[in-house]
Amino acid sequence: MTPTGPVLLHLLLLLPVCLSARYFGHIAENSPVGTPVSGVLLLVGSYLNASLTGDYASDFRLVHHHGHHRDHHVGLVSAKALDREFIAMYELTVQLPRGAAAVQVEVSDRNDNIPQFTGGNRSVEAHALTPLGTELARFDAKDGDAERNGRVTFYALPESHLLHVVPQTGQVRLVRSLLGVRQVTLRLFVRDGGSVALIGDPVFLHINVCRSGKLRKPRALTEDLTYSVSVPEQARLGDLVFTVPDQRFEQRWFQLVSEADSPVQIERDSGRMYLARVLLEPAEVLVKIHNFRGKKPFYLLTP
Repeated sequence: MTPTGPVLLHLLLLLPVCLSARYFGHIAENSPVGTPVSGVLLLVGSYLNASLTGDYASDFRLVHHHGHHRDHHVGLVSAKALDREFIAMYELTVQLPRGAAAVQVEVSDRNDNIPQFTGGNRSVEAHALTPLGTELARFDAKDGDAERNGRVTFYALPESHLLHVVPQTGQVRLVRSLLGVRQVTLRLFVRDGGSVALIGDPVFLHINVCRSGKLRKPRALTEDLTYSVSVPEQARLGDLVFTVPDQRFEQRWFQLVSEADSPVQIERDSGRMYLARVLLEPAEVLVKIHNFRGKKPFYLLTP
């Protein structure tokens, strides 16, 4: 008879750690200390001596989750309140005895910055005969938040029947005549695009209206006139760059010559000219003013 007896075996189970993988997680900025990083949970088997390295790795700490049969996981939690404006993306490494795993943590934006105007109150002068559509001022603002939370919108409160504030650009345009007006004051606000919008402190625009004396003697109908128009570098497509100052005809309309390659577009009835393409060099624009009686004076504009 063959002798038999018990045999005791010690088995060591090594679980994979997915060392070649990259882990991606995210956490909202200004979350309370100890908030878990979503999307980061590493299976480390029986290894408990993992460490975290990388720039500003001390902003996080590793936490161990013990499972059954040495099925252990490691996750990340915040060690401080995080600021996206300081660091938006962390590149970290979890070091283990058998290797390392790369971990990328994105700090998602929270609407915590109030938009602010980049300049203060402003005072400008405008002529009583300023053409409608003329840009009288432009305001800018900044917001430290990202994406939608950082998009600013401009508006006036109370609204003015004389002036229009372009919400996206901060331009203030004249929409009613200034005849008989001496001064206009406009209070402007800026708000961001957060689900609960934050509103910055207002600024004031003061417009002093000046009145002319005698009108200049009208020029001959066939006289060629030349105007030089300075277009600022920050001008955007669609911005008003000039209004043809014709007041001789009660009924007239405006036309661009060589309209196909013109850097501007003109409104047929008002003579307002808007930027249609980016200007890389000076350009000349020829405008015809048609009187319903058939006479056509010319203007040569050189932006």
